[in-house]
Amino acid sequence: MNICRNCLSNLKLTVAVNRSHARLCRYAVMHCQRSFYSTGGGNHIWKSVISRTSRQPFSQTIPHSSHSASNLGLLKILQNLKHKICLLTSSLPSRTTSKYFSQSQVSRQNPASLAEEITLTFSESHKSILSRMKDQVDFGIIFDIDGVIGRGANPFMASKKMMKLLTDKDGEFMVPVSFCTNSVGLATDKANLLSNWLDVKIKPEQMIGAHGPLTVFNELHDKRVLIVGQGKILEMAHELGFTNVVTIEEVKEAFPLLDIVDHSNRHYIAKHGITRSHSQDEFEPIEAIVLIGEPNRWETHLQLIVDLLLTGGHPAFAPDKHIPQQHIPIVACNMDLVFMADACMPRFGHGAFLVCLESLYKKITGHDIQYKALIGKPSEITFRYAEHCISKHAQQIGITKPIRTLYLIGDNPEVDVFGSNLYNKFIKECLQNENCDFPHTSRQIPEDFDFNPQTALRCNSVLVGTGVYDPKIGKIEDQELDVYHHGHRDFESDKKLKVPSMYCSDVYDAVLSILEKEVGVFDFTNNNEKKDDSEYLS
Repeated sequence: MNICRNCLSNLKLTVAVNRSHARLCRYAVMHCQRSFYSTGGGNHIWKSVISRTSRQPFSQTIPHSSHSASNLGLLKILQNLKHKICLLTSSLPSRTTSKYFSQSQVSRQNPASLAEEITLTFSESHKSILSRMKDQVDFGIIFDIDGVIGRGANPFMASKKMMKLLTDKDGEFMVPVSFCTNSVGLATDKANLLSNWLDVKIKPEQMIGAHGPLTVFNELHDKRVLIVGQGKILEMAHELGFTNVVTIEEVKEAFPLLDIVDHSNRHYIAKHGITRSHSQDEFEPIEAIVLIGEPNRWETHLQLIVDLLLTGGHPAFAPDKHIPQQHIPIVACNMDLVFMADACMPRFGHGAFLVCLESLYKKITGHDIQYKALIGKPSEITFRYAEHCISKHAQQIGITKPIRTLYLIGDNPEVDVFGSNLYNKFIKECLQNENCDFPHTSRQIPEDFDFNPQTALRCNSVLVGTGVYDPKIGKIEDQELDVYHHGHRDFESDKKLKVPSMYCSDVYDAVLSILEKEVGVFDFTNNNEKKDDSEYLS
């Protein structure tokens, strides 16, 4: 029986790592179909195999009658493919190759069991090779959460499937991973949530909330700081290292006349009157303001924050007519104008609150708010912190090589893709110049931060279509430039920075593409079928 040897040799398997058993066998079938036709195979067999492999294991699409000419031809093809896999997996432990590639077993296999054997071998090979290559891994993956891992309170099925590609049989990571989100919360709570979602142990130090980089702002930790946000903000502040924090409720209690937008407060004061309180006299000035996330009762927060900025942190008396441009330090986390949750369309994020605050301050003073730092995606500070976390995780799981490539998988071109490309631009500039210039001091990465050495040479952006970005609108680069810039005012409007390195349908497809690029899953060089996720491949 004549098998097309050229066809089989062109089926280049660079490393035996499973992209998916369906895709492997589908390509094998398509590459060898000419020789199969010549052995008496029928079109009906091929159409059945090719059309159904994407939905179920290949072994289920193969007829179990081993006496037909079609099955004999397919068996021969799979035997040749098996031999090729055997050669390519010679680096695996001998017990693995002897278990799955024993030549004495080849002649006794029927097509169905042989296909199952090949599928199992590739699955085992994927785990074994990544495990053996731990000391060679030099890349890390940063995942966004909302719109990538899940939406609202529900994880995507693709996320659990994806995680199995990155962990061994004991659930230990084989590739350094961190989760970077612009939402806020206790790192412990977030880690527990993701652990339940993904059936893998996620550690708090792998979590990077919008406020995460505040852990390295040591100069603010002992100052008297107003913390703004919702939820467990005091616990979050202490987790970040702050020792002397104040809430907006304490400011309001000390200065009740300031919050007059609240009509109920007006009625209370009109009825009961008010005198200068003892707490107001003892109120210590606020030395810095940290905006962790969007608060509730925006009108109260906007009024009191502006008051504090105008009065140097102590709003007992009105400021002079001449308002200086300098004010107490203010740090803002999370600049997302909108975010995707369970609703049918994006919702206002913390960035919308910042727009209101900046507009009011400028309208009242004639000056722009000068942020000490803007953190959270797309800030370079956050991506530098993410590289630091990836580097630490790599050390914890036994990876010795420096991290050279970072991947950020996100769903928002304005935030995830923009930030990833911005950091990639920063890396390139740092490689060319010893000192990197930032257009705004709010994006400056302080030199005294206690980070692991910066080793990344590139940061690639991967856009998925399960969140803010709707793939139905087409490629980002083909869209007309928006009249309005939806990013923060301290970040440039550059359409090129919103174009991802690659586009994938979901997070599972994204991780497969990354492993294929970094580890060399398959390289079907003569395959004419266009890959589903190749629109943006760089």
